[in-house]
Amino acid sequence: MPRYLQIVHSIREKIDKGEWVVGSRIPPQRAIAEQFAVNRSTVITAIEILKAEGLLEGRAGSGVYVVNNRWSLSAAISPPDWENLTQWSLQPSSNQTVQSINELENRKDVIQLSKGELGPDLFPQADIAAALTKVSGELQEFGYGNGLGDAGLRREISRHMEEYGLSIAPESILIVSGALQALTLIAIGILKKGSTVFLENPSYLHSVNLFRTAEISIRPISVHENGLNIEELFQQNIPKGSSALYINPTYQNPTGTTMSKEHRQLLMDKCRYFQLPVIEDDIFRDLWIDEPAPAPLKTLDKSGQVLYVGSFSKTVAPGLRIGWLAGPEDVVKRLSDVRMQTDYGSSYLSQVLVRELLRSRLYEKHLRKVRIYLKERRAHLLKLLRLHLSEYATWRAASGGFFIWVTLNKKVNMHAFFKACLNSGVLINPGFIYNDSHSTIRLSYSYEEVERMEVAIIKIKKVLEGQ
Repeated sequence: MPRYLQIVHSIREKIDKGEWVVGSRIPPQRAIAEQFAVNRSTVITAIEILKAEGLLEGRAGSGVYVVNNRWSLSAAISPPDWENLTQWSLQPSSNQTVQSINELENRKDVIQLSKGELGPDLFPQADIAAALTKVSGELQEFGYGNGLGDAGLRREISRHMEEYGLSIAPESILIVSGALQALTLIAIGILKKGSTVFLENPSYLHSVNLFRTAEISIRPISVHENGLNIEELFQQNIPKGSSALYINPTYQNPTGTTMSKEHRQLLMDKCRYFQLPVIEDDIFRDLWIDEPAPAPLKTLDKSGQVLYVGSFSKTVAPGLRIGWLAGPEDVVKRLSDVRMQTDYGSSYLSQVLVRELLRSRLYEKHLRKVRIYLKERRAHLLKLLRLHLSEYATWRAASGGFFIWVTLNKKVNMHAFFKACLNSGVLINPGFIYNDSHSTIRLSYSYEEVERMEVAIIKIKKVLEGQ
């Protein structure tokens, strides 16, 4: 069968089986071409045949969509409009640029300056193999287990947090499937409908619809070189009993800023006065490069005002899906109950694996290697920026974490800039996905090889030259 007919048959089959429903957009031509190892003209021929059959329709600037299936054409009955139905769901869709980034981050032919994770060469394969060998003889039945998470892991996390200056009992720790799940549980399990969450601006959380799902109002507060603008925060009307502050004070995502010890004390003093609960997202803490960051806000909390969120996704591997939430015991039990109503807990195997990494100190050994690696990669990307982009931008180098926050010297259409970089084979995170209205970019030095980094920066320079 000719290749274009193979593509026609494959697409018809997906539509007939309901895998590609009416109203859905089919994958880009380039992705289909790669799947079938053909050139794009072959894909275009197949799509034109399906358009003629009435199954597909092209929409200018948007893509190609499924508009019918063969059953609906023969029966003259319209199938469910799933696209319209999903618009009214509790969980809205992500920003289209964010969706594109999520889809493109696994493409090997695209240079990844967007990824907020460690590169494949830093995956601790030997340490994980050693930990798995150790725990394989200790594995018991794979039941649902304690709603709070594995007791041994919670004890190890409690010990690990002592290094931060925190003394938190295992009973006040909830194991979660990453930091985002912890924040979701807080949104649906504690914050009431109509609450106000004060949020850094720019912030990673602007790129997901976390609080919108729970019908919570977002109030952005600007970030400057020392983190959250405390003066601006406390000029706001802060409703008691129906508001909270979400803050990422250490190697903030995306700006990389870290709040000083003095500002942390000032913030907590004011939060106590205004009775403002604090959600401290501290997932980058272990990734310090120059020196350890100031102690967490939670160390200044004497009244159970701070909910502390940590994770191993950034330091070991995202696929582990293990993080934790620490707070007052009653709050943690409440969130554990909410969590049990959704998924009954994180993977037992991932939990015992992380427990062993912590217990055996393999985690600390791994972190020492990671810090050396990140310091070298950060220095290399900074060198490339100085060499190629000095006349086009300024930037802020973080003292830890994964990112450099770049501000272009002139106003640029960032949507067009993002697409132009992508067309050149470079994936970046534009500032607008974090609710930043300036011409800004978040560049990651944690994932890509140094040679590909240089290629990417040169390509970005060529795009800027054409602006």
